[in-house]
Amino acid sequence: MRGMVIAAALVAAIIALVPGADARPLKYRESTDRLRCPPGAVCGNVLRPLDPSGRVPGQLPIAWRLYPHTGPNRLGVIVAQEGGPGYTSIDSAFSYRLLFKPLLDRYDLLLVDARGTGRTAIACPSVDLHPMRTPADVGACGRKLDRASSLHGTRLAVQDMKAVLDELKITEINLYGESYGTFFSQVFAGLYPKILRSLVLDGAYPVRGQSPWYPENADIVKSGFNDACLITPACAALGGQSLDRIRRLVHYVRVHPISGVAPDGEGVMRNVTADPGTVGLLLFSGAGPIIFRELDTAARAFLDRGDRQPLLRLVAEVIAGFDPVKPREFSYGLFAAVSCMDYQQISNLQSSVNRRYPQRLTAIEVRRQVNPDSFDPLRIGDFLTIPIDYSAIDLCLEWPIEQPPFPRGQPIPANKPYTQAPTLIINGEFDTLKAPGGGAIIASQFPNSQHVVVANSFHVNALYDTDGCASAIVQSLVETLDAGDVSCAQTVRPLRLVPFFPRWAKDATPAQQTAGNSASPQDLALASAVVQTAGDVIARWHINYTGSGAGLRRGSWSFNGGAVAPRFTLQNVRWTEDLAVSGAAAWNGNTAVVSASLTSRNANGETATLNAQWNDRDANAVAQLSGTIGDRKIRARMPAP
Repeated sequence: MRGMVIAAALVAAIIALVPGADARPLKYRESTDRLRCPPGAVCGNVLRPLDPSGRVPGQLPIAWRLYPHTGPNRLGVIVAQEGGPGYTSIDSAFSYRLLFKPLLDRYDLLLVDARGTGRTAIACPSVDLHPMRTPADVGACGRKLDRASSLHGTRLAVQDMKAVLDELKITEINLYGESYGTFFSQVFAGLYPKILRSLVLDGAYPVRGQSPWYPENADIVKSGFNDACLITPACAALGGQSLDRIRRLVHYVRVHPISGVAPDGEGVMRNVTADPGTVGLLLFSGAGPIIFRELDTAARAFLDRGDRQPLLRLVAEVIAGFDPVKPREFSYGLFAAVSCMDYQQISNLQSSVNRRYPQRLTAIEVRRQVNPDSFDPLRIGDFLTIPIDYSAIDLCLEWPIEQPPFPRGQPIPANKPYTQAPTLIINGEFDTLKAPGGGAIIASQFPNSQHVVVANSFHVNALYDTDGCASAIVQSLVETLDAGDVSCAQTVRPLRLVPFFPRWAKDATPAQQTAGNSASPQDLALASAVVQTAGDVIARWHINYTGSGAGLRRGSWSFNGGAVAPRFTLQNVRWTEDLAVSGAAAWNGNTAVVSASLTSRNANGETATLNAQWNDRDANAVAQLSGTIGDRKIRARMPAP
């Protein structure tokens, strides 16, 4: 009943692991050929019935990959589950091995691809080839699946994982889930509570008790931008509220959409439009620090000075996430199948499509009457124009439900208690995709749980943890069944918002001179703009998947060095219209020190050579500047970008 499965005895015998076997030059998911197994790992698959009831024929090969412990003593097994739904766990091996690296001499690491991902990815041209899907596109995918449209829910995927564990004779696991993986892991904790030794839910949202309107996310939008502004001196000094300025922007683009060309996170120039739907996407997509860092400032740049480029770039960067990818890399069909089988809806999906649309209108009207500011600064109508991947309200309107194997919307039977195992629930304070309020709901349901909200943080905190906080807490729970001292979660350094987007270098806020400076205030404004240019590039490392990008107003940059020590090269990067900056910058993953050596020319053609350094983890990081412009010495300091 299985293909290419390695016997459990052989799995236990293989203890050698090639360090860095999965390492790639970038920090992102590696593309994996599942017909081959990397050095130091053991791979296989277990054949599972498409429909356990036998009503629908067919089998699925559930792929797994196991990295055996590297030391002499095996203490247990860690299982990591990816998000989406639609991503493959196996393709994220590098990130999980990085997270659990201190434990992998004593713990095996097992990755299992959920049904509908990887080798079993659902291929639906109606959604795979269309970057902006409609309910009709999603419905066409469901109809293509026919009787299998209800056979990719989380309960069945959890049962598949249990079958893999049985095949490998694993009776106890430490389960780590991220994003949708937290939903999956809660279902596992309800169906197989005694198998869990420990449970981590990172970027968590609840299976039970979740409203289809996801009000917790809207609460973070309403409070988060204001809170982020208040902890950034330049923004706080403006007075008023950040959300008021964003609301003004929404009102403007509702009547006058703003269109233009701007670079996305990979440096690809895109024709984009800022309207209520795309601004709403910036707010509710969980895109992370870039949005909080720049949206208020970009809104002011346009509303106060007519400079549309910073705003259009944000739109281009978030829209790029909708580009079609191969189903084996991300299965949108699986995303839809799970969403429509397991998540709560405002319409009754057991009714006909013709009935769902009137039900939708009724639910929306009730929402308008009861809570018209549900999605402030958006109106409810604005929110419904956000792509259905994130607004989710209309995603499943036309998805067929074919005799589901369990009640739709109930991946865990109502009478099933959750595990007694120690459970760690992690949310980022500013996560607008899986907000802390959802984690609080989970904490109230799990009897032995601890909810940690990581300050100034976003979606999924333990992976690629540059602050060294959430990852250490996760490792502690797995190793000792106790999260230990979690106080670091409240000391993660505050966000640093861009204070101002000048069109011209002379308008930048000047750096403050220190002892030995002979440069003029105009020189110090140029120096400030040079450092902000480097900061703008470094900030985009988080959203770049190819290793190269473009400046806000032209020029190019690249990086190498991987996830823990990226090094950046700038080539005539323009953050302002008139200042082309070249040189190099580096971020040290161990010390968090950022250092940069940069050159540019001022309006008189004089060469500026500038060195800057700051510690990225400092709460109020200050960049120290030194160098020359012409024959004048620069000695100055400024808030780190």
